[in-house]
Amino acid sequence: MEFDTYSRAEVIEKLFALWTPRRETETLPLEQSHGRICGADLRSRLSLPELRSSGGDGIAVRSADFAGPFPDTSTWREGFNYIRADTGDDFDDRFDAVIMIEALTFNEDGGFSLPPGFNVLPGMNVRGRGDLVMEGDLLLKRGLPIRACDMGALAMGGITEVPVLRKPVTAFIPTGNELVPPGAIPKRGQNIDSNSVMIRHLLLEMGAEPLIFPIVRDEAGIIRGVLEEALERADLVLVNGGSSKGAEDHNARLLAEMGQVLSHGVNSAPGRPLCVALIGGKPVINLPGPMLATYFGADWCIRGIICRALGIPVPQRPKVKAVLKGEGGPRKLPEGFELFCRVALERTGSGYEASLALPGKTGGERIAGFSSAQCILKGPNPPAGGGEIEVELSRGAEFI
Repeated sequence: MEFDTYSRAEVIEKLFALWTPRRETETLPLEQSHGRICGADLRSRLSLPELRSSGGDGIAVRSADFAGPFPDTSTWREGFNYIRADTGDDFDDRFDAVIMIEALTFNEDGGFSLPPGFNVLPGMNVRGRGDLVMEGDLLLKRGLPIRACDMGALAMGGITEVPVLRKPVTAFIPTGNELVPPGAIPKRGQNIDSNSVMIRHLLLEMGAEPLIFPIVRDEAGIIRGVLEEALERADLVLVNGGSSKGAEDHNARLLAEMGQVLSHGVNSAPGRPLCVALIGGKPVINLPGPMLATYFGADWCIRGIICRALGIPVPQRPKVKAVLKGEGGPRKLPEGFELFCRVALERTGSGYEASLALPGKTGGERIAGFSSAQCILKGPNPPAGGGEIEVELSRGAEFI
């Protein structure tokens, strides 16, 4: 069985050289824009404060009353000599300065005293017009993910509707005679379609709109019909399973019949039989069926495609170095071949220790250790035990 010998980067480059994503915008209420990609530069429609406001909790006074000898403020009356002015409040135009509440000691009659040598100057603790935001200020640039704090800034600028990039609709077609849906009790020779659950939420995490199809049997005619429907409804189509060259592996051959196969095979494992095609100008990716192969293929290939569709860079995970415990990896991988490994980290007094779950070794593809793996090793042969490796964190370092 021969596969193409492209690296992950070469597979992506071949696709991107021929495929230009169609980017469209839609307008959403501000409250629904969180996490979406901003579709245009957004500028404030108003100024705040509109005229002026108090810069803190205190009282508003006339600075002119303090220009000469210090006045006897113990006899002052609220509403005449001063007024209350809390943070953000506008206040009567008779007054032009604010004294913070922390500097004031009030008496029972409403007067107050100030510390010796206290100075009151015009405009003290007063925010001028547009001090928070000025009409025309750039609040958010096109192409940036919208955060909660961005939403607050947009609301302050009078923006209630936001143009965002439309999510790329991504179809996922699970194929296999052996598959049964989650919740079913698998019989001999059957396997649970866990990938549909996983991919749906990976796609949501990546910023796509998932379109998950029911399980499709390994019959070329049926798969073709579902694939044609998916191509009509989606911007990107993922076919799961049947990517190799076995008797029931129709999918890669079907993609070649329906369009242009750009690559069939990648120099990484698990997931080497991954197939990339263009059909009707749309990317169609045939992901290998095993869960780990599906996950890793989605992590490097599908994530890159969706980020390109949204015009954003691929997120970079933090990396740490760790000392490898126990056995190293295979020692004779072909040059340029990459191994994807789940890695469990433990903190030590000087850093981290790592334990690998190696594909192709006993227990190396078991799912039980997947949730406890905090990071991923991507690269050629891991060193022998005691060597240093660099890994990408797939969970926050606080969980190690």
